[in-house]
Amino acid sequence: MTQRRKSTPVTIVATNTPTASNMRRFDQSLPMTLLKAHEAVLRTFIPHLRAHDLSTQQWRVMRALAESESLDVSELASACSLLRPSVSRIVQNLEGREILRRQPCHRDSRRSLVSITPYGRRLIEEIAPESEARYQYIETQFGAENLAGLYELLNELIAALDSAAPPFGALDAEDL
Repeated sequence: MTQRRKSTPVTIVATNTPTASNMRRFDQSLPMTLLKAHEAVLRTFIPHLRAHDLSTQQWRVMRALAESESLDVSELASACSLLRPSVSRIVQNLEGREILRRQPCHRDSRRSLVSITPYGRRLIEEIAPESEARYQYIETQFGAENLAGLYELLNELIAALDSAAPPFGALDAEDL
């Protein structure tokens, strides 16, 4: 009869010291923590967007345009933190579905302006209550004060990192 070896549980002890490679511990990685928070938030929104056959990026473009009369693709890319080629594809898709409209810019024929169609505005009005319900859920789960503080801290972080180039160089937002 063969005896089984007992497995020894592995215990990982969290410390605040850097790893052997002098790198911050993975669970203290700001990009990973922000990514996990981003994914947790998106999990609350994606189901209702899918029900309307929209991606989160398409909804982001629609939301940005809902607050302005029209934007060119570069302005839209900047407002939505998306790459211009991605925005162009999104606009083309939503234009084909008659949610957005692209028109030539009268002042500069090289540019085109993107705006929401009446159908697109009705779609936003239809989705808005569902979207707001998800914000209410997040606020209930996390706390209104915590959420307000998080917005404030994240905006401060963005402002601090955007205010000056780091001494080791940085990418432009378009390069991300």
